[in-house]
Amino acid sequence: MVNKRIGVVFPGQGSQYVGMGKEFYQKYEMVREIFDEGSRICGFDIACACFDGPIEKLTETEICQVCIFAVNFSCWKVFQHEFSITPVFAAGHSLGEYAAFACAGALSRESAFALVAKRAKFMKEATEKNPGAMVAVLGKTFEEVRNALNYHNEIYISNINAPGQIVVGGRKDSIQSFIQWCKKNLIKCVPLNVSGAFHTPLMKPAEDLFSSEIDRTHFSTCRFPVYANCNAEPVFQPEDIKRVLKEQIVSSVQWVKTIESISSSVDLIIELGPKKVLSSLVKKILPDVNVSSIEDIASLENTAEIMKL
Repeated sequence: MVNKRIGVVFPGQGSQYVGMGKEFYQKYEMVREIFDEGSRICGFDIACACFDGPIEKLTETEICQVCIFAVNFSCWKVFQHEFSITPVFAAGHSLGEYAAFACAGALSRESAFALVAKRAKFMKEATEKNPGAMVAVLGKTFEEVRNALNYHNEIYISNINAPGQIVVGGRKDSIQSFIQWCKKNLIKCVPLNVSGAFHTPLMKPAEDLFSSEIDRTHFSTCRFPVYANCNAEPVFQPEDIKRVLKEQIVSSVQWVKTIESISSSVDLIIELGPKKVLSSLVKKILPDVNVSSIEDIASLENTAEIMKL
């Protein structure tokens, strides 16, 4: 276990479910402290939102982002409590990047909660100003999807999640036209249940407002590399962290490049947070890599067994 090179990844919006984090909340005082502090900073009861729902409420951007950060960071603290291991890298998908920087010591827990709450607020306002939608294109390469977008206006690549899973976003009418075009051309696509076109230029109003919040926030040097969504490169220094967090809001999530970048430096990748969305994506990108997850007692125990091998 000691000799394993372990990386950690954190999920983002879309991984939420009613009941997430409850077992750790019940077992660990430090998790209850995280939830309580987040509730005080963000102005609503995180435990109630996570455990009682309903899912429609939990899925609202301003609730969802804060709750997922709380669960992600709690899973990190449990991981540290149980194993006391310094990972060789961290990465987070979209919102998950905030947990990655927090676990690397670049961002205090209090500052992270405050930033996530502001990010969610500004992104919600941006969706109201620029209504949009997103759709996952399945079974096509990045190049094929990019070429397809040449025939459509105001649609952008949002997430490069895995081979054969590319998410695009744009204005609602443009996305509807794109979906019809995909059907006509026998291209499989799945509309996503989201409120806007995240990680596209339609989020520019959020980026403008959020930049000043980033500039006012204190960041420290990372204790270990965090791979940034916008360019899949390791980040350490405060000024670089600020830059990539600003860019992230309007830039594509480069998840494939991120995982490929760390492929030679890790023996085990552990997803810390609700569901196993990233674990599945990692296996599609790197079929031979060992993957595990921690979100409840059973998955914690399972990961402990894997780390003994």
